[in-house]
Amino acid sequence: MSSLLELLSIYKWTLPSSIAMSLALALIGSQWTAREKSTQIFVLGQGTSLGIVLGLALNVLLDSDHHIYSLILGFSLGWVILLLTEIFFDKKANRNHAYLTLFVLFLSLTYLVTSLVPSLESHMASAYFGDLAVMSDLGAKACLGAAIVAVVWFLKAWKKLTLSSFQIVNQSLIHKSGSERLFDLATLLLTALAVQSMGYLFTLGSLFIGTSFAATRSKNLQHYLGMLILISVVGTLSGFLVSLTSTILPTVPSVLLGQITVGVLVLLFYRKK
Repeated sequence: MSSLLELLSIYKWTLPSSIAMSLALALIGSQWTAREKSTQIFVLGQGTSLGIVLGLALNVLLDSDHHIYSLILGFSLGWVILLLTEIFFDKKANRNHAYLTLFVLFLSLTYLVTSLVPSLESHMASAYFGDLAVMSDLGAKACLGAAIVAVVWFLKAWKKLTLSSFQIVNQSLIHKSGSERLFDLATLLLTALAVQSMGYLFTLGSLFIGTSFAATRSKNLQHYLGMLILISVVGTLSGFLVSLTSTILPTVPSVLLGQITVGVLVLLFYRKK
């Protein structure tokens, strides 16, 4: 017990940061799923990863160590991709095929950049699979602060965002409101922060695991939100704690398996009334 408490003191920023970020990403993912744009968020995530790898390559070329390069390039490339996909693909019936093509393109470019800068190969495993146990305190604090602000705003604007999602699906949304633009901004910023500090696997898993399970057992919007919070928060906490009790279990897979386990328990033991 004392050893676990010592470990928790070491990860005093990492653990709450992981929980807050997983919840923020789950709230984002639920809205993208409701808008039938799940494939687009995969493209944004991969494009953000490409920007982060370009930032790492820039650090190598300049012989520097400024993480801000990766964050800026990841955010900027994600923003460009979001604008271009909404302009050229948003109204097309076969847009999922175009999104998948872009996903493969950005994935190929990521590996191309890595092969051109061999010293980046050691960074690729952490960039994709992540390791929360080695996240810096600075990165954890940045993710925690951004995630808390985002979660508070998402919860306050939840009904408005959900209404916009409904209007987007039935094509009755005339123009984007200020809350919609803030939502896009939050999506890009949190995705870039999460991919940079926690890895691509953690980011995509947290975006969609919670909403996949919550959607099958929710009786109304409020209940759906509560289940989403339960799966992301309890799943992340339990998975992280399990990884701390073992010297061989990696943190990110443990966290995502924790979310899946809580989601499965919800499916098994909850019955709609």
